[in-house]
Amino acid sequence: MKLTVRDLTVRYGDLVAVDRVSLDVGEGELVALVGESGCGKTSLARSLLGLLPRTASVTGSAMLGDLELAGRQEWTGLRGRRIGIVPQGAMTGLSPVHRIGSQLREMITIHESSADPAALIDRVGLPRDVLTSFPHQLSGGQRQRVAIALTLAGQPDLLVADEPTTGLDAITQGQVLALIRSLGISTLIVSHDLTGLLPYADQVDVMYAGRMAETGPAATIARHGGHPYTVGLLTATPSADRAAGWGSIPGAAPPMANLPHGCRFAPRCPIAEDVCHEQEPALLPVGAASGACHFYGSGRVPRYPLVPRGTTDAGEPVAWASGIRHVYRSRTRTTEALRGIDFHVGAGEIVGLVGESGSGKSTLARILLGLIRPTQGRVELSGQDLGTARGRSLRALQRRVGFVHQDPYDSLHPGMRVGEIVAEPLVVAGADKRGRLERVHAALSSAGLSEELLQRFPGQLSGGQRQRVSIALALVGNPVLLVADEATSMLDVSTRGGIATTLRSVATDRGLAVVFVTHDVGEAVQSCDRIVVLKAGRIVEHGTSADVSSSPADPYTAKLLEASHH
Repeated sequence: MKLTVRDLTVRYGDLVAVDRVSLDVGEGELVALVGESGCGKTSLARSLLGLLPRTASVTGSAMLGDLELAGRQEWTGLRGRRIGIVPQGAMTGLSPVHRIGSQLREMITIHESSADPAALIDRVGLPRDVLTSFPHQLSGGQRQRVAIALTLAGQPDLLVADEPTTGLDAITQGQVLALIRSLGISTLIVSHDLTGLLPYADQVDVMYAGRMAETGPAATIARHGGHPYTVGLLTATPSADRAAGWGSIPGAAPPMANLPHGCRFAPRCPIAEDVCHEQEPALLPVGAASGACHFYGSGRVPRYPLVPRGTTDAGEPVAWASGIRHVYRSRTRTTEALRGIDFHVGAGEIVGLVGESGSGKSTLARILLGLIRPTQGRVELSGQDLGTARGRSLRALQRRVGFVHQDPYDSLHPGMRVGEIVAEPLVVAGADKRGRLERVHAALSSAGLSEELLQRFPGQLSGGQRQRVSIALALVGNPVLLVADEATSMLDVSTRGGIATTLRSVATDRGLAVVFVTHDVGEAVQSCDRIVVLKAGRIVEHGTSADVSSSPADPYTAKLLEASHH
């Protein structure tokens, strides 16, 4: 069924989050709505689902067939039946204590649907024994397929998917998007990953600061994306085959309460001129696409700063793991997570630890952090054995390792100011107040943050700023090893390049050994010196980033590289 949105505006009091946006989702089409955090994508999607807070107001029109969605008060029988929701985090949308079959049957009952659980599982490409499984027994990709099956239980006319592949590896992302594409249901996918969606979308709508920046067929955008912001998003996506490196859009999207004059993208645009700061451009049609830029269709190409490639010569090994084997045991099963791993990282070097979910990356990272002891093997940090250290000796070694969390939104205490958060490890260690302040300032500087943020709370920061605070927190103890576990997977593509540049600077300036855990082999190729590829607990490939990307020795590595060539 067709969705037609015209001049849709979403307000939160005096703040306009979505400003007169129009878009179409044709019968059976997949439309990608892309842009950075804070650009209004989620507000638009929630307005179509009736999930905005009571304080929000909606004007304009959003017609699903002959049904008006904009400003609607009564949603009984619509959500789940007429409009299906595919969540971002499948695990949070599934009951951890009920089997998959039970959850599907409950959803069918709620929506009074004629769907069959086994048929739904077949439709999303899962084996039927999944019906008797619990969510924690499934991989991330399998859980996302189950979430889609639950959505299909109501037999909806429209799917709204909000970041359905965030946090998944490139191979699984492609499989999930191909599945959604194959369903033949009108679908609006909200995402910050423009490049990843291009092979699967019919239409692309790029939003910036609450307005539509560019819109057109996916094939046209892929070949001739003409808006400087769209070009920036494409450039900022790391890919293993991008010889020139990947870019980073400077700055951040403006707060909706303080928009710039003229073009909203002008302060970040490499080709902006005086007219851009004075007049806001309208959507200008050029061929099959339209763009809100004074120079749209002129052929002018913006150039963005590139993230430096890995070229560092490693110093002496800082962390060394030899013959590592690790087994997880429960009452019902035994899982061998690591099978004979030999690994090292040197001073000033960034080593990418790459693989799909379940490959053993996080287990190895936890062993390097001293959080778990391997079942078998030896781990050394600066020549000291982590495996035999106990008590104070172990805590002293653990303080020599910094850790950057995956999620910048949940890893920082919301009630503490930035200065307090970064200083906390020093307070625990008993450092004097003057020494604490000096080290906090040094850590913030290394992480690319100004001292003016010291008094802010995490809720007042962007995602990229929060992750930089996490880096500063990891650096404040002067570690010799930094472990970054999927440190960019939750961030906009425009922000990821800046974080990668920061990690490169930290490794070079401080002589710090960095282990960069990621499922994105393209990002690892672009930002790491060496790459270690894990599959099912074993190292299947190891070499310099250049060698691995140009001449992969293992078919699995080749498969990962192919998936990253969006």
